[in-house]
Amino acid sequence: MKKFYCLVLIVLAAFTACKKGELSSAGGEDNGCINRVKRVYSDSNKVELAAAITLLQKNSIPVNGLVIYRVILNDSISNNGPLNIYQHVIAYEESKGLPIFNSGIGYHFRNEVFSTTIGRRYGTLSLNTTATASLPQIRKIFIDAFKQDGYTIDNHVNESSCLNAEFGYYNLNQDTPDHPNFIKAWKVTFSKYNEYPVAYIQDSNRKLIYYFNGLLTLNKTTKQKIN
Repeated sequence: MKKFYCLVLIVLAAFTACKKGELSSAGGEDNGCINRVKRVYSDSNKVELAAAITLLQKNSIPVNGLVIYRVILNDSISNNGPLNIYQHVIAYEESKGLPIFNSGIGYHFRNEVFSTTIGRRYGTLSLNTTATASLPQIRKIFIDAFKQDGYTIDNHVNESSCLNAEFGYYNLNQDTPDHPNFIKAWKVTFSKYNEYPVAYIQDSNRKLIYYFNGLLTLNKTTKQKIN
């Protein structure tokens, strides 16, 4: 049980206005292949998702705006005493149909009775749903970061490979959840991967917020975070 809570904390920690047309130092456009997408993050089946929604509703927990992506319904713990069955529902939030990328909340139950929550909800954000950056601008920023990084998880991806870009919201103050600072942003990856390399790019000023290639090494920093 303790191991699972640690995992959830890691997931929640993971899973942070200029005029239209103003570019960061990356500048310019890249007219290569890039598609705007809506990603599906859930690793649970329809039966598990339906059971999770029923469990939340049974405990008077609102489900509006929640996108459930992981469900564990039979986490059995005895501790040399009575057998207890724990349930865990892990979700992120959407606002106005767009994902809040670095949001995350875990609901935890014992014998289908609410026990505790990890993370917090933000509800509907005041930001609109209009993107100002063009896909070629977003592509160039990602490719520039990819080339500067020099690492890749697959030698078959390169600067001519196709990208997927998802539009949503990002909390710049994720380390201080009581004082969020939400912006409109893009999550960008290569088309053949769901996770890494990944970049988050601010929509309004085309600024690279965060880049990570998915590799951890002892002699090279593989994360780029620009404040």
